[in-house]
Amino acid sequence: MCTGAILLFGVKRVVMGENNTFVGGEDLLKERGVEVINLKSQECEDILRKFITEHPEQWDEDIGK
Repeated sequence: MCTGAILLFGVKRVVMGENNTFVGGEDLLKERGVEVINLKSQECEDILRKFITEHPEQWDEDIGK
């Protein structure tokens, strides 16, 4: 879920698998009072790195490159 949607819908807590592959608006969320929990999961990072390698065009589209 994107930062804007989290703020728009008043989500109070966000749990992410990891943030090594992509850092989003974590600081903005925290500034706005959202609790941000990072699990720092190697498994999540491995899954996303595999996706990025296998589907670079989709990854670039999704993150706005």
